[in-house]
Amino acid sequence: MPKKEKYPEKCPWDSGPLIESSSKNSWILKRGADVVIFSKSEKNEHFFILQENDQEQHSVLAFQARLTYQKLLDKGYRLDMSAN
Repeated sequence: MPKKEKYPEKCPWDSGPLIESSSKNSWILKRGADVVIFSKSEKNEHFFILQENDQEQHSVLAFQARLTYQKLLDKGYRLDMSAN
């Protein structure tokens, strides 16, 4: 039986506990020297742009961004609240 993915209840772009960061256009997760940047797509509100370290940017659907965000938290990444 495949492992069920954990769906995050709140992401920093949602209203809620991190409401002060929900109005930002991008969010940075860090773990040591590793960095992942989540940005809202300017062209389509249903997409996010992801960039890991110095790799090329790619777009993902909003629900995929949420799942990726949760996976990174589970791997020890932390939201950089000082960014932006």
